[in-house]
Amino acid sequence: MIEMAVVLVIVGLLVGSFMGTFASRVETTRRDNAKKQIEEIKSAILGFASAKGRLPCPATALSDGEADPEAGGVCARQHGFVPRKTLGINGAYNQDGLLIDSWGNPVRYSVTTANASAFTKDVVPGAGGMRDVGMGTLAPDLIICDADSDSGTDCTPAVGGPNTLIENATFIVLSLGKDGSDFVTNVAPNSDQGENAGEVDVPVNPAGENVAYLVGDNRVFVSRNYSSVDSAAGQFDDLIIWGSPYVLYSRMIDADQLP
Repeated sequence: MIEMAVVLVIVGLLVGSFMGTFASRVETTRRDNAKKQIEEIKSAILGFASAKGRLPCPATALSDGEADPEAGGVCARQHGFVPRKTLGINGAYNQDGLLIDSWGNPVRYSVTTANASAFTKDVVPGAGGMRDVGMGTLAPDLIICDADSDSGTDCTPAVGGPNTLIENATFIVLSLGKDGSDFVTNVAPNSDQGENAGEVDVPVNPAGENVAYLVGDNRVFVSRNYSSVDSAAGQFDDLIIWGSPYVLYSRMIDADQLP
């Protein structure tokens, strides 16, 4: 009996170790897939700009994966979700038609509204689009900090940070990571993730998921290295990527969309 008990204990330890390792590998694979996904989305957005002469408007929970309908050629929405249909992106999506990440959460997309939303305006001459404004005047204004900021317009200086990673991003693509679903109920593990999760609810689609997703209401986002819930820095598992204005301009110049 003693020998059998010892064997069972050893087997239990081995199984526990295996399960922990397996779960860790699954999570690593999901993060790798999410990183690849947002990189592909970024490439699609740049391709769209090269073809259309502008950036796409975000999707909403009510637009079924299409860019939010524009009024008079102007995108009135800064924060929302990846317009998968508009960009022609393959991938799983939920009942609201929103492209989802490895954890089943909608992938966020925000675009600058600088220069009277020139970056998302139609390329038609005189419409106030990027070509009309001119590269020398264009001033994209999405901001990425390495920690939560007290301001919605900059990385407010403080001892030890936050520091500014970029202050003129043209767009951002964001996965809220494994704990992204928690943000439906306005719960964020820490202020860094809370900054990315958003501060306002988008309209609920009663015919779809029937949940109020959170999106941002300012121009500031956070990007920092992954950290676990039990680390001194607190949990941060968001994945964020942004569009440099110079990469965007270069692609559009090559496609004869600028200057």
